[in-house]
Amino acid sequence: MSFPVSFGLPQIGLLVLLAVGLVLLVAAALPTTRRRGLKSVLGRAIPGTALLLAATLLLWIATLLQTYLGLTGEIKAAHVIAKTVGDQSLELDVATFDTDGTVTDRTTHRIEGDLWVMQAAIVELEPWVNALGFHSGYTLTRLYGQRLDGRPTTQSHIFLNGSDRDFFEDMRENRWYTSPFIRSAYGNAVIASPGEYDICISRDAIKICPPR
Repeated sequence: MSFPVSFGLPQIGLLVLLAVGLVLLVAAALPTTRRRGLKSVLGRAIPGTALLLAATLLLWIATLLQTYLGLTGEIKAAHVIAKTVGDQSLELDVATFDTDGTVTDRTTHRIEGDLWVMQAAIVELEPWVNALGFHSGYTLTRLYGQRLDGRPTTQSHIFLNGSDRDFFEDMRENRWYTSPFIRSAYGNAVIASPGEYDICISRDAIKICPPR
């Protein structure tokens, strides 16, 4: 299960500014500083207050931006090229990616059906957790086919990252529902016809994106 994080140097720098501002304000309130006179107190209090206000404002703006990115951002999890190779049969070339966009695996699969389905396990975080820079957790789990005529296929599902049995057992026993951090946990799938696609993971779903 991957939980991408986008908490980096800008956020750390703003937290350092907040800490410096607090230190200056505390120093201004110390008895030793007050005994040195008003000029010494103001020399620490004014810069400390300014740093606190600036860092708070910038953190607030960064949080708003992070919330927007967390709610709308998508992570490329796989690239799929699906070709028709026979009567109701597809061949899929699948490349999977880590959270940094590096290819982790390339595989080829033959599946039965006119449509292909890729399934993922999703652990959806609360919006305020996304605002801190954490993307909802995900893992690609299954690949299988479907028929346009509605008849069932006879082929077993292909597991992409091992069995997802433990995930659904945890979900059934509410082990994933650790409020206030996690909003929900579930399986989600994308269904598509033959073609070339990017598979993306949003905050709450697996979806198809234009190839890039």
